[in-house]
Amino acid sequence: MNECPSCGRQRQNSELKCPECGSYYSKLATIIAEQEAIEESRTFRGRCKRILSSENIKNELLTELNIIKSGLSKKSVFTLYLILAFVFALVLSVL
Repeated sequence: MNECPSCGRQRQNSELKCPECGSYYSKLATIIAEQEAIEESRTFRGRCKRILSSENIKNELLTELNIIKSGLSKKSVFTLYLILAFVFALVLSVL
């Protein structure tokens, strides 16, 4: 690609971004868009979008929880269960 897709300025060999209009050359723009989509899917917001857009939300949520659980150590899982047990006990004592 020898010219900018937006403004038509001639590209120098080492340039990745057009100095006049600031747009990226097409191959690089595609790679950047793909990388941003991958990063978005790894964020909390991206995961929530994927779960809510699924046809079977329950299965997608369970899959996501299993992924999170597989990344935790046994000590972390035990700590989470212990915290949930204490919260459950506190709720029961208030009722």
